[in-house]
Formats: sequence, C-alpha cells, structure tokens
Amino acid sequence: MDIALTPAFYSAYPKGIFGVLIARGCANRPQTLSIAADKRAVEGRLRERFPGETIDDHPVARAYAQYFRRYGGRYPVVHQAKTVLAGRTIESTSALVEAMFTTELDSLVLTSGHDLGALRLPLAVDVSVAGDVYTTLSGKDRVLKAGDMIVRDAEGIIASVAYGPDDRTRLRPDTDAALFGAWCPVGIAPTIVEAHLEKLVALLKQEWPASYVEPVRLVR
Repeated sequence: MDIALTPAFYSAYPKGIFGVLIARGCANRPQTLSIAADKRAVEGRLRERFPGETIDDHPVARAYAQYFRRYGGRYPVVHQAKTVLAGRTIESTSALVEAMFTTELDSLVLTSGHDLGALRLPLAVDVSVAGDVYTTLSGKDRVLKAGDMIVRDAEGIIASVAYGPDDRTRLRPDTDAALFGAWCPVGIAPTIVEAHLEKLVALLKQEWPASYVEPVRLVR
C-alpha cells in the first residue's frame, strides 16, 4: 500500500510515526467470540499497573496529554482506561473495534480503524492547515486547527489525532478488510508502536483464524 509522509509532516514532527496494520478476511460482527480472556487480562493489568490516578504519569499517557492540550482536549484513551479502572468492562458493538480497543487500552497508543475498501489510495500522513474540514464519526463536520497530525486519501481527510476517524471510511458492520493506524506524532518510541500493533495482530488472528494479516509497517 502506498503511504508516505509529506514534507510538512516531517518538518512538524521529525520523530513522528504512523503505524500501519492491514487485515483481510476478518468479517465484522456485533461482538467478539474468542478474545474474552484477553479482554479480562487487559482489564486486570490496568488495575494492577495504575492504582489511583497514576495512569496520568505513564510516559505514553503524558506524551499524548501534552499533544491534546494544544487543541484544548484530553487524551480519550486514558479517559476510557479510567472507566475500566473504575470497574467497566471492555466492550463494543463491533468485533473489529473491540479487538482494536483492547490493544489500545493495553498500550495506551492511539489507534484508528478504517474499512479498507472505502479508502481511496494513496495515503498521505500530513498536518492540517487552518480551515481543513472533514466529517467525523458523529456525522458532523469538524473544522481543524493548523498543525494537527492527519491522514488523507485521494478523497480527503480520513482521521486526525485531535478528533479521530472520519465517517466515510469507518469500520462498518459489513467490513471484512481493515486498515488500523497507530497515531504517534511525538514521544512514542518505534518499539512501543510495533509491539502494540503486533498485539493487535495476535488478537485478530485469534478472533479470525482464517484472516490474512500483513506484516506491521511503521511509516516514519
């Protein structure tokens, strides 16, 4: 798959990484069937690792929190992790999202999922300019501030760090091939990104044994 960093991205985030995982033959369904034990293990690890509010001190959490503060927001993965720390379980109405969410909470690495068939190649890892706009998962148009890490395909922006995936390429009930992206503009080591995506590979192969998952790729 053709994915490249733009000069603007490299200039803004010289150590930035976009981790890519492509999986085919993983027909989505309303719930996962084979990874319940993995979800419970992630929930248990979160509660053991982060008593109280100590999750905010984790280096990955701090790196993202600093980034999100530029845009007046908080890091959503840490917020979601805190709901698990408070007793909630990992769940979604999409098996693909649930597998992604499980690994995201384990590593705290921001990840998006996209329907591979909806993407219009090539992809470019870029930075937003003031006035860039796309339709988010909520169905509403979001106007971006300058400087946010984004990915574009031939039709437009498919996601940003600050506001998440778009509606056009979202994971759908009938998705059977997906692209997962790990969004790491600052402060995340390549080894962390790679380990995170390899955990997702393992869950996908466990949930869809007949799927074909391409090798993890780090675009940097």
